[in-house]
Amino acid sequence: MKNLNCVMLIDDHKPTNILHKIEIEETGRVNHIITFTSPSEAYDYLQKTNASSYIKPNIIFLDINMPGMNGWEFIEKYKQLDQSLKSDIVILMLSTSTHPKDLENAENEPEVGGYIYKPLAAEKMLKVIDSYLSENTD
Repeated sequence: MKNLNCVMLIDDHKPTNILHKIEIEETGRVNHIITFTSPSEAYDYLQKTNASSYIKPNIIFLDINMPGMNGWEFIEKYKQLDQSLKSDIVILMLSTSTHPKDLENAENEPEVGGYIYKPLAAEKMLKVIDSYLSENTD
């Protein structure tokens, strides 16, 4: 059974990142988990591919409602990245928002691969992993 190499969590609520990291670890199917409480720091990380600590994420779980830079603003900046930096990365919105506009934005945004409601339980993560691997492997 194949594993994902790396998952990135971007959520301003540190306890949520911790909970989701534990759930992802429970799957035993992800080699590395990177967490950020600041979308701008996550964006900076994605640009520093020559850093020794850089691991390209396969999946980015992105919260919507965050101070400073929200999830949609992150997506707008992400679009400016070179295509080589974005290739094979799937962004999934991970939110408690049931606002129809957020769902519509996610459906209409080419950079967004899906919308998942919090919390991210291990069962949901396994479905995401299997879906990603079936779409991005031979």
